[in-house]
Amino acid sequence: MKLFYIAALMLLYNTQANATTWNVAVANLSFNPATINAVVGDVIQFNWVGGSHTTTCGSGLAGTSLPAGAAEWDAPMTATSTSFSYTVTVPGNYLYGCTPHFAFGMQGTITVSSVLPVSFGDFSVTNVTSQAQLQWQTLSEQNTNYFSIRKSTDATHFYEVGRVAAAGNSNTQTTYHFTDTDLGSFNRYLYYEIATVDMDGRESLSPIKILRNSLTDKNQLITALSPNPVARPGQVQLAFNADKKGTMNITVINSSGQLVLRTQLAAFYGLNSGHLHICDLQKGSYNVIFSLDGKKETRKIVVL
Repeated sequence: MKLFYIAALMLLYNTQANATTWNVAVANLSFNPATINAVVGDVIQFNWVGGSHTTTCGSGLAGTSLPAGAAEWDAPMTATSTSFSYTVTVPGNYLYGCTPHFAFGMQGTITVSSVLPVSFGDFSVTNVTSQAQLQWQTLSEQNTNYFSIRKSTDATHFYEVGRVAAAGNSNTQTTYHFTDTDLGSFNRYLYYEIATVDMDGRESLSPIKILRNSLTDKNQLITALSPNPVARPGQVQLAFNADKKGTMNITVINSSGQLVLRTQLAAFYGLNSGHLHICDLQKGSYNVIFSLDGKKETRKIVVL
């Protein structure tokens, strides 16, 4: 019994010592990153960037969910409440959101894995001759079966693209490789994660890595804009690319050439989401000009 408690204390100590803090920016009707892979003991740090939002999970917001036994949270994210941290103590899936904007898609997910007896080392994804080359290391392994390589185009929905056999049991550093030859030419950013699966079917997820796809059009800015036409009162959801952190400037011009709206959205490296409040605009056609990092695109929006 004494040995059991010593082992439990050692596991708790190692979990706390290796805990990672994950920073989530709150802005634009979105959480960035919207998907996080964590392990028990990690800290989720929410940081306000703009707007008036909340980060909420549990009974305070219908549609959210968390594992049994996990503590609920509900914290404002405003100019006067700029940060909130939450330590994950229960493995499972967490779906959280912003109370006033949950129905508009302001949601995030946290997948929390138990601590497996595997010491996961460096993990990188690079472009090599128009392919994605994944490389990762384990410093030690116990009872490992295989690694499941998973890919996503939106950092939220992942699917398996291959498997690599694991060492099983090892006390030395082992390096693994996988090549994804199907990058496509539409999505500028691709997201990868690795699931370590043991002989009992348990799995632990790696951090998510992002790849800048070299096969895509480098000048593409806006990837989605809907609904269009949009009925009053309403708002337009959009997705856009950003090669670095910055600010996207937006101007809206009516059919007479008059400026009717000027606004900004925070931009983060990768695929971003945001919205345009157009509930005050009159019915008609508008040209919307998006400018970010020297790139400019114009889209037409019709308000009904």
